[in-house]
Amino acid sequence: MDQKQQHDSHRHLSGWTFIELLITIMILVASASVIVPYASSGASAAGQSATRLAVTELLAAQMDAVASQGYRRIHFFNDGTGWCIEELESGNLASAFDFATASFADDIVESQGQNQQSIMRFSEDSRFNSISISNITFDGGNSEVTFDPTGGIVAPDGSPSTGGSFELHSGEFQWQIQLAPLTGKLTVNELGGTP
Repeated sequence: MDQKQQHDSHRHLSGWTFIELLITIMILVASASVIVPYASSGASAAGQSATRLAVTELLAAQMDAVASQGYRRIHFFNDGTGWCIEELESGNLASAFDFATASFADDIVESQGQNQQSIMRFSEDSRFNSISISNITFDGGNSEVTFDPTGGIVAPDGSPSTGGSFELHSGEFQWQIQLAPLTGKLTVNELGGTP
């Protein structure tokens, strides 16, 4: 095999190394901290911090789905106290979430997760006691969103997602986090409150 053939065969390797994934996640964490502007009040600061955490967790789930070539479902708790990230197989996309049997992703972002699993309950974290999530709607009414192996989002039947959003509340302050159809591109909008 000549040198050109060796070079071409090495170039076709695919996948992410652990270092590449770690660097990418660190870059995304740094970017997420810039998405939401700085504010000085307590409720606003707590809300912004929780919003940054939500964006970072979503981006980490997206990158984890790509790196593992698997599916990562973000399930928002019905009581508005947070979310968890579940590892799914393609055949289980439409299955109902069950906390008792769920296979949770490792928490690579938040060191205070439950047993290092991707579970965030604001009510169990003193930094976020006043935070709540509402108006969760994906694919016309679903309260979950799933990232696929390409980093895009899919509906429970495996078809491309129509996107959606959820709102995060802290006192009088509110933020809406939107995921674009198909790509899952994140956008954060401040909805109300005055610092």
